[in-house]
Amino acid sequence: MKTTQLTLCAAALAAGLGTIPSARAGEDFHFPVGIAYSSGIADATDKLADLYRQDGYSVSKIDVPLGLVLNPYYEWHTSIGGIGAGVTVGPTAFVVVDHNGGDNFSGNTQLSYAVPVGPFIRYTPWPKATISPYVRAGVTYTIAGGNFDSSGAGGFGAVGVELWRTKRVGVSLEAGYDSSRIKVTQGPYSGNVSFPGFTVSLQALF
Repeated sequence: MKTTQLTLCAAALAAGLGTIPSARAGEDFHFPVGIAYSSGIADATDKLADLYRQDGYSVSKIDVPLGLVLNPYYEWHTSIGGIGAGVTVGPTAFVVVDHNGGDNFSGNTQLSYAVPVGPFIRYTPWPKATISPYVRAGVTYTIAGGNFDSSGAGGFGAVGVELWRTKRVGVSLEAGYDSSRIKVTQGPYSGNVSFPGFTVSLQALF
């Protein structure tokens, strides 16, 4: 039943674009997983350190603007190319801040995290090629905790290229921008930063 529904959806989408394939050309499931640089991780940790200092603490932090990213998707092959839908997770941000001083003059360690998640659609003109460029777009909502809090959903867009995608294991290179924001708080102080912001990722493609 699920396969039939997916096939009907793919045929309806192709018909809406004015191109109806004579038969289903194929379907694929791909699981890209890797690491991504995010400008938002650096911005969030800098803001967090500033807020702790405003609250009277001395701060030491590790600022590594890299996070895990997952972009599994299902793709339908049509006469106009590959049309896919999937879910993005990341780039993740886990930040540990060691601080001491403040009102109670006691040392402490605070873990904060931010994980964007959301659906996306994507398109590649050559789904069966060894080298396959693509574009994708969607919306994300950031699951956050510690000194981080979500400020609502945002949109993102990305362009990339998949290498050796017809092999068992390939490689994906991607650059994009996500307009989501998170709220950084410490005591009575707070501020919003873009997260993930600009991203560049390297992923293994299964």
